[in-house]
Amino acid sequence: MSQLGCLAQDTFPLGQGRGGGRGHQRPILAGAGSLPRAKGHWTDPEGSHSRKTMEMALQNPLSIWRGDPGVLTAWYLERQARCRPALACFPRGAGMWAGRGERSETQIAVDNKATKRAADRPAHGGSMSTADRSHAAGAAPDSDPGRMAVASTYQRFEPRAYLRNNYAPPRGDLNNPDGVGPWKLRCLAQTFATGEVSGRTLIDIGSGPTIYQLLSACAHFEDITMTDFLEANRQELGLWLREEPGAFDWSVYSQHVCLIEGKGESWQEKERQLRARVKRVLPIDVHQSQPLGAGSLAPLPADALVSAFCLEAVSPDLASFQRALDHITTLLRPGGHLLLIGALEESWYLAGEARLAVVPVCEEEVREALEHSGYEVRDLRTYTMPARLQTGVDDVKGIFFTWAQKKVGV
Repeated sequence: MSQLGCLAQDTFPLGQGRGGGRGHQRPILAGAGSLPRAKGHWTDPEGSHSRKTMEMALQNPLSIWRGDPGVLTAWYLERQARCRPALACFPRGAGMWAGRGERSETQIAVDNKATKRAADRPAHGGSMSTADRSHAAGAAPDSDPGRMAVASTYQRFEPRAYLRNNYAPPRGDLNNPDGVGPWKLRCLAQTFATGEVSGRTLIDIGSGPTIYQLLSACAHFEDITMTDFLEANRQELGLWLREEPGAFDWSVYSQHVCLIEGKGESWQEKERQLRARVKRVLPIDVHQSQPLGAGSLAPLPADALVSAFCLEAVSPDLASFQRALDHITTLLRPGGHLLLIGALEESWYLAGEARLAVVPVCEEEVREALEHSGYEVRDLRTYTMPARLQTGVDDVKGIFFTWAQKKVGV
């Protein structure tokens, strides 16, 4: 691939696998999906983190990619100053609801004040101010080499290995209510149960090879678009949508969602509804100002967006993460809703032979990025990955779930 922004132009129907001809339009599967993750090994043999290197790090985060240990340490210390207040209240065990690992509004308010104090002292190692963030978010040339390196690494991504690592036991064991899988499914189900996140059209940003993130959504939207940067992931989705032999078995997830929703629906009905309502699978590049390209087949703007483990996974630095969020926000109507799931303080993960880098983000950085992109944060929950689920396939510390609403006029 010669250019990160290239999107394959071919589009073709998913075909008439079992379930076709049931009176619904077959989805469309198209050419390539969402971007990759950045290298993040923090070492500093010289122990140098002078004010000069701090300034260099703030001005050019990409210098981390070039192996300058002094700048690398300065950047890391700057992030620690930014994230430590929020992480001080981060739960130790498998987090669930308030009092069981989920931070209270009082804790969030305390953390926000602490982070604001740090942001007011950028010259002394505090976090970036809003003006600094806006300036960094406009520095596209600095991030281009990093993004292309990430895209290149993702060509070795193995969908089946990723699914085994994250959606088969132990992480895929849904029998333990304190597990990461049940936590994510509950966050989604409870948000959709409010009735506020609904409409006609929904776009799933960077679907990867997974469908679980749409199991609760499909009852509330009749036109769903799935997307991914990688053709391999889009093909994996096509196998499940066409009910072809060899497709990944999501029935355990479908059963669990039916159980927690409590509507008396069978898991087979749930899967039939999702297949019927996914109308297309398209390429996406979240680092382009038009992520779906010109003349997209998806109806725009959408009433809602869902995105799980995409933006932090495909951005080489925080500025790129912010820009990617800005770009996907253009796909959403004013007043529309975004449900965002992602990794906290993760720097790498494995998918077969590919070791993929991630830009580590903390809870407060996620909140600030959403507010900068014009959202009102309606809900923000966190989960700490317990030791029993730290299986060596990544270094993730926790998961965040946020429900945000795009402000009118943005």
